[in-house]
Amino acid sequence: MDDVIFLRALELSDAERLVKWRNDPQITNLLGGNTFFVSVYRETEWLRKIMLDDSENLRLAICLSDKSSHIGLVNITNINWINRNAEFSILIGEKIHWGKGYAKQAALLALNHAFKELNLNRIYLKVRTDNQKALDLYKKLGFLTEGVLRNELYKNGSYISLIVMSILKNEFNERFKSI
Repeated sequence: MDDVIFLRALELSDAERLVKWRNDPQITNLLGGNTFFVSVYRETEWLRKIMLDDSENLRLAICLSDKSSHIGLVNITNINWINRNAEFSILIGEKIHWGKGYAKQAALLALNHAFKELNLNRIYLKVRTDNQKALDLYKKLGFLTEGVLRNELYKNGSYISLIVMSILKNEFNERFKSI
């Protein structure tokens, strides 16, 4: 795997960048959640909270290795330590870096960490039925469709269905033996 990107913990200095992404309709319209306008103050306070006590979530910055530029986020959240499962999400917030393969690289790093270091067994996600680029990425990573949550999300005046997908530790390890 190329070392074009690396993951790091989020810092308070990331707040303004995160706010820019969270308030950009072109970005938030692709996501499975609702749009909420966020201030730098609110984002900074959220970052302070998760930095001090967030034992059920791993939220990481995606950075370019050559410049250490923060271009996105990858999250392993809602970690259930008893059942060994968690939810996955990813976002490339800097639009000039869309379509360059950074999301796949970051996802592989995060999934590898989740399965090999955190010893999780199942990672699941929810993706909009109309987000074909994300669906293609998740299929390349080995996620399998488990079902559809019909009309799960109300966004921009209409209901949107979400696809539930997951990958198991043994499936990931078999598919990506070399990492």
